[in-house]
Amino acid sequence: MNLVYLNHYFVSGIQLGEGFYSFSHTLAMLSPIGVLVSAWYLSFGLKKQSFIRLGFGVVVYWILVYFIKWTRNLNNPDFNPLALNNNHFFQTNGFLITGVIIILAFLFRILQKTFFKESSLVTFFNKNSFSDGYIFILLFIIMTDAELLQIIKSTVEAYLNLNDIRNYIKVFIGNVIIVQVLFLLVIRLSYKAINDFKNNKATFSLTVVTSLLLAVTLNFGFQFGIKGDSDLLGKYIFPGATLYQILFFYFIFQFFYLFINRFILTSILSIILIIIAIFANLIKFKMRSEPILVSDLVWLKELSLLLGFISFKLVLILMVLVIITFILFIFLNKRFFNNKIINGVNWRILGLLSIIAIMGLNFWTFLKEKDKTIQDNIPVISTLNNWNDITWMGFKTNSQYRSVSYVWTKQLTKKIMEEPTDYSEKSIEEIAKKYTNRAKEINKNRKNDIQNNTIIYILSEGFADPNRIDGVEISTDILKNINQIKSQTTSGLMKSDFYGGGTANLEFQTLTGLPYYNYNPVISALYTEVVPSLKTFPSISNQFSNKERLVIHPSGASNYSRNSVYRKLGFEKQIFSEGSNDKIKDPKFVGVSVSDETVYNNILNNIKPEENQFFSVITMQNHSPWSVGKPTNIIATGNDFTEQENKSLTEYSRLLSYTDSATKDFLDKLTKLENDVTVVFYGDHLPGLYSTNAFKSNPNSQYQTDYFIWSNHKNSKLEYDYLNSSDLIAALYEHTNSRVTPYYALLTDVLNYASIDKAKLDKHGKDIKHDLQLLQYDISVGKNYIAKDEKFFSNED
Repeated sequence: MNLVYLNHYFVSGIQLGEGFYSFSHTLAMLSPIGVLVSAWYLSFGLKKQSFIRLGFGVVVYWILVYFIKWTRNLNNPDFNPLALNNNHFFQTNGFLITGVIIILAFLFRILQKTFFKESSLVTFFNKNSFSDGYIFILLFIIMTDAELLQIIKSTVEAYLNLNDIRNYIKVFIGNVIIVQVLFLLVIRLSYKAINDFKNNKATFSLTVVTSLLLAVTLNFGFQFGIKGDSDLLGKYIFPGATLYQILFFYFIFQFFYLFINRFILTSILSIILIIIAIFANLIKFKMRSEPILVSDLVWLKELSLLLGFISFKLVLILMVLVIITFILFIFLNKRFFNNKIINGVNWRILGLLSIIAIMGLNFWTFLKEKDKTIQDNIPVISTLNNWNDITWMGFKTNSQYRSVSYVWTKQLTKKIMEEPTDYSEKSIEEIAKKYTNRAKEINKNRKNDIQNNTIIYILSEGFADPNRIDGVEISTDILKNINQIKSQTTSGLMKSDFYGGGTANLEFQTLTGLPYYNYNPVISALYTEVVPSLKTFPSISNQFSNKERLVIHPSGASNYSRNSVYRKLGFEKQIFSEGSNDKIKDPKFVGVSVSDETVYNNILNNIKPEENQFFSVITMQNHSPWSVGKPTNIIATGNDFTEQENKSLTEYSRLLSYTDSATKDFLDKLTKLENDVTVVFYGDHLPGLYSTNAFKSNPNSQYQTDYFIWSNHKNSKLEYDYLNSSDLIAALYEHTNSRVTPYYALLTDVLNYASIDKAKLDKHGKDIKHDLQLLQYDISVGKNYIAKDEKFFSNED
C-alpha cells in the first residue's frame, strides 16, 4: 500500500519511460490486494480501544511533527506557529484509503460472524487476538505525511530526472522499507512505553521514548535561542540538520539512562541539564552571537565568573527551578519507577557499548573528511555535511542552519589547520631565505631596536566607539581625548573576529602575528586549542628577557589557561586579581569591575626607568554587565532599541568616558618618563549589547574596534586606517622605526600587501598571504621545519 501511494506521488505528472509505466502499473494492480489484506487483518481487532489508540497515535504524531516543523522554521520570520491550517498541521493524505480499509474491516467482521463463526481459521485469529492492526493503519497515515513524502522523494529525484528505472526501484523500495521499519519500531515502542508508564514500571521502551522527547525538546530550545530571521541558500535550515541533532541528543540521553539505570533520577538530571543548557545557550548568543561550544566547558572551573555574566534575578530563577526539581525527585523517587531499567549487567554493558560505537562511528566519519566532504550515501550525515559548505561563515551561521550539535561535532573532529598543498621542508626553507633577505632590505631604512623601548600592550576590554553604529546617538562626546590622541598618532580601526567576546583570541593574534583567519573556522579558543600544539610560539614578548616581561589583568589567572600560556611565554611576573603570586594593588571599581585607572596605576608602579620592559595588559572596566550611574549627563539611545538595550548602551557609554579620561591621564604621565615608551592600545570586540538591527545597514561595523600606537617621545603617524589584529606587530615596528626579524619582515609584507584592507589581492599579495599560511601551518601542526633557521624569529646582529 505504501509503495503504491508513494510511487504514485513521485511519478504523477512526470513524463517517464516504459519501465516506470510498467512498474507503476504492476503496483497499481497489486494495490487492491494490499487494501483487502489490511482490512481482513484489521477485522480481527475491531475494538473500541483500538480506535482510541489509533486516534491518540495520530494526534500525538501531528503534534510532534508540527513541533519539529516549527523548529525547522525558527529562522523563518513569516512562520506563525498558531496558523495551524496554513502550516498543514492536519496531515490527512491517507485518511481516504484508511476509511475504505476500516469500512471493509467492518464488512469482513460481519461476514465472519454471519458465515464463518465456526471456521477454525477465524477461531485461531480471534483466540490469538490479532488486535494490533491499528498500528499498521497508523504507519500508513504516517508514511503519507506530505513532509515525509518530500524527504523520501528527494532521495530518488535524481533517478527520476535520469529516467533510471533500475536504480529508482532499488533505492525507492529500499528506502521505503527502511523508513517503515524504523517508524514501526518507534510506534511499537511508544505504545509499549505508554503501557509501562501506566503500570509504573521503568523499562527500556520507556527510556527510548523519553530520550526522544528530551532530545526533541533540547533541539527546539537550542535552536530557538540562536534563531535568525532569514533563509540561507533558499533554506531556513539545511537538509538533515534537525534529524542529526535530535539523534545526537537522543543517544546522549539514552546513554545516561543506561549508565545510571534509574528512570526518575536520570530524568530529573536530564531536565536540569536541559534547563541550564538552554538558558546558557540563549545568554551566550545574546552576548556574543554564538552558541555554547565544546571549548566553553573549560569555564565550568570559573563558575563565579560565569554567574557574573547574568543577572541575579535569573540566577535566582534557575536556583528555584533546580530546587523544585530536586524536591520532585525526592517525592517521586520512592513512589514511581523505583525498579532498575535493565537488570542484566551484560545487556546494560552491551547497550552502552552500542551507543559508544554509534557515536564513535559518527565522529570517525567526520575525521575521514577530505576537501571538506565526507563519504557519500551515509544517511543524514552526508547530506548535512556535503550540501553547500558554509564553515567559513563561522559558528553563528553554522549553528543556525546546520545545528549546534553539528558545530560541536566539527569542533571535536576537525584539524586545527588544513595542510597547504605545497607544504614541504623545501617550501619552508625558501620562505626563510626569502624573508631573511626582505628583513635586510627593510632594515636599511630602520635605525632602532624594539628592545630599546618599553612596550605596553593594552587590550581595552570591549572598547569600540558606539558612534560608529548606525542609529546610535549619545548626548555628549564620550571619547574626545582618545579621538584627539588618534588624530595625532598611528591609529584607525582594527578587525575583530568576534562579537561580544573572543578576548583571548584577539590577544593571541596581537602577540604572535598569527591570524585567526588562517586557522580552521571551527576553532573557538586559540589559547586552549592551538597553543598546546604550537611547536614554536612566536610572541613579540620574546624580544625581551624573561625578567622584563609582565602581565597585568584584573581577573582570574586561570581564565583561558592564561597563567600556563604566560608561563610558556616566559613571563616571570604575572599580576592578576586571583590565582597568581602578585595581585592587583589598590583596586578601585567603576561599575562592577576594576577600573582602568587602577590598571594604569599598576602599570606605572611596575615600570622601571632603568630597564626596557614588555607589558601585556588587559583591562576589565568595560566588561559586561554594565552598571554605572554617573555621569548622569551621558544618555545613549539607538533606533528600535529596547528599553533594556538603551539602558545598557547608556551605562556602557558612561564607562567609556572613564576610559577616555583615565587613558589621557596615563599617557600624560608616560610623557614625563625619561625612557622611551610605546603603547599599543586596542579594543578586542564590541560589547554584546546592541540590537541585531543595528548592523543591518553596515554589517562590518559589528566587527570593527579602535586602535592606536603612541610613543611618549618620538611619535609618528602612519596611515593604517584598517588592519587586522595580527598586523599590529608590523605596525608597531614601523611606528617605532625598529629593525625587523625575518618573521616580522613577512608580517610587514602582509600588512602592506595582503591584509584585510585590500579589496582584491594581486599575485604578489597572494604569494605573501600563502607564505604566511605555510609558515603558520608549519609551526602550528606541521613538522616545524622553520626551527632549523635559528635566526628567523630573532633580531639580526
